[in-house]
Amino acid sequence: MVATDVFNSFTLEDVQKVDVLVVEQDEDYISILKALLSGENFNFEVTNSAKAALEKLKNHDYNLIILNANLNGLPGGQTLLSQIRARSISPVITLVDQDEAEAAGLALLEEGADYDLTKPFTPHRLKAAVTAALRRNEVCNPEPVVSPGEMILPDTIRTAGLELSLGRLEASVNNKKISLSAREFSLLQFLMTNPNRIFTREELAARAWGWSQDGEIRAIDSTVKRLRSKIEDNTRQPRFILTERNEGYLFKSF
Repeated sequence: MVATDVFNSFTLEDVQKVDVLVVEQDEDYISILKALLSGENFNFEVTNSAKAALEKLKNHDYNLIILNANLNGLPGGQTLLSQIRARSISPVITLVDQDEAEAAGLALLEEGADYDLTKPFTPHRLKAAVTAALRRNEVCNPEPVVSPGEMILPDTIRTAGLELSLGRLEASVNNKKISLSAREFSLLQFLMTNPNRIFTREELAARAWGWSQDGEIRAIDSTVKRLRSKIEDNTRQPRFILTERNEGYLFKSF
């Protein structure tokens, strides 16, 4: 299947078992999520009701929760997301129907979602969200690059007109939205959350994308080139992503 091929590079070699709670009624999407996140590192539990989900949270801490934003059924106007947030600090990815995405996205983030994905989502988009969520939850890279007391993934990172929204997986330069692929977003996210430090191409491929094969590190250079064309005023004299000769790259924070 194409879906599982896309995720073959999503190797979590340094990862403990990742417990995922999927709260979804659509059997097709449950099957898609299982296919895309297949592998021995993932342990799935699935429920199709709000009450059952909250019951599971009483007895277990999950590394990741994937939630159908429309699934509710709680009394008193309570939303499932708000009740999850009252019980758990685990990262939550909400799945939003396409015709409701624009209106629902901001409300969900304000209510406590970490990321929202519009159905139907691409494998690359899901991978970017899950990778970011696991890093935020310190499942990937148990020994983070940043200092232990520092938040690994704030909601938004800003520097000198460049803004990266980790909740909506979006970026902008001087308030103008720019389109990034999942690979570009993941690399920029890693660099911005670890500023002013030089990383080799091998380190970037492993830490930003989870790649372990040396032959794939050439993709770092091409991705950096594309990122510079989108975020830099002058690609020949970049301000943000700097090349350190014979070493690698660093992101300069202002």
